[in-house]
Amino acid sequence: MIPPAAAADRSLVVIPARYGSTRFPGKALADLGGRPLIVRVVENAARIPEADEIVVATDDARIFAAVAEAGYRAVMTGPHATGTERVAEVARSIEAGIVVNLQGDEPLLDPGAAGGLIRRLREDPGLEVATCAHPFPGERLWSDPNAVKVLVDRQGVALYFSRAPIPGTFPGRDTPAHRAALRHVGIYAFRREALLRFPGLEPGALERQEGLEQLRIMEHGGRIGVTVIGGAPVGVDTPEDLEEVRRIWLGGAGRP
Repeated sequence: MIPPAAAADRSLVVIPARYGSTRFPGKALADLGGRPLIVRVVENAARIPEADEIVVATDDARIFAAVAEAGYRAVMTGPHATGTERVAEVARSIEAGIVVNLQGDEPLLDPGAAGGLIRRLREDPGLEVATCAHPFPGERLWSDPNAVKVLVDRQGVALYFSRAPIPGTFPGRDTPAHRAALRHVGIYAFRREALLRFPGLEPGALERQEGLEQLRIMEHGGRIGVTVIGGAPVGVDTPEDLEEVRRIWLGGAGRP
């Protein structure tokens, strides 16, 4: 049994993974440098100095077997509508005060980004959740509804997330609006109690409108800290993305 004080500071990284991706079925087991993609993600997560434990959460026996064969821990979960709910199921049975939801399709993520979120929650007790974002490189991406925008206050706490190109521009203002926004990167660190509460929260009007589940936290009064990082890694959503990641991997950028 871990003492309560130690458990409150302990960090757990959970990597949700499913087989039936809409755009790329079976991508978790796709080959990347001789090992399944999901294993490469776990190997990369093992480089997070602040992580006390790493677990893959899946409802697919093939993914479970691939992770276990590589020597890492996997747990079987029930079916869930979102990865956050899958992570919450795992967090109920493992003692940790901070739980990171790490995407299972981003093997090139800088481990320092996830580590920074853990530190952010340890240093600021007023936050329930922490996430990442980076400056927009230009207006084209800022205008893309698939690139989620986040506005923050002076303390780096989220004011709003949107698919729309926010903020607006006052007539006559010559400063490009995209410079006032950040592009959200979908990595989250939760305080355990906030994560366990999440599946029971009613989705609000803003979440339904934007299709962004982090708005559920804010609509129920939660505070989300936003840590600024240099840029977003290339994720694997399609077979074409996988080829790009393979090219980067072969160049050495993604190897542990």
